[in-house]
Amino acid sequence: MSKKLEDIHKRHTVIKSIISSQEIFNQTQLVKILKQNGIKVTQATLSRDLTELGVARIPTPRGAVYRINATGDEPTLRIHVAEEIVSIITNEALVVIKTFPGRAQGVAAFIDKSTFKESLGTLAGDDTIIVIPKSTKTIDKTVEQLKIILGIK
Repeated sequence: MSKKLEDIHKRHTVIKSIISSQEIFNQTQLVKILKQNGIKVTQATLSRDLTELGVARIPTPRGAVYRINATGDEPTLRIHVAEEIVSIITNEALVVIKTFPGRAQGVAAFIDKSTFKESLGTLAGDDTIIVIPKSTKTIDKTVEQLKIILGIK
């Protein structure tokens, strides 16, 4: 196994351990705890890790906390992704997905990892994702497939 893959595996193991053993309310808190465990990670990398691990924010009486999807079941993750979507709008060339603040990168990663083949890629900010379709001629089909993948339809 390459050094990079070993580092990712170690980081994923530590993230799972932390999330399983305590309430983590946000990525800033998780970054600090990882740093205390000798792991420096950027927010973008952590967001990607959380998506890869099937981590979702689950509402609790004390606020939303991160939980690992125990079954690794994508439909369960899809339900949580659908809850992050505010709207999907299009023009003749692009699809724009609005999310709750801080959720766009996770949703975009979910789209990128899915079986969705109608786009060239996504670009995510804090609460907005731009989906670049393969063809502007099939923009309606692109939106319909996106809604299915995101669990909206």
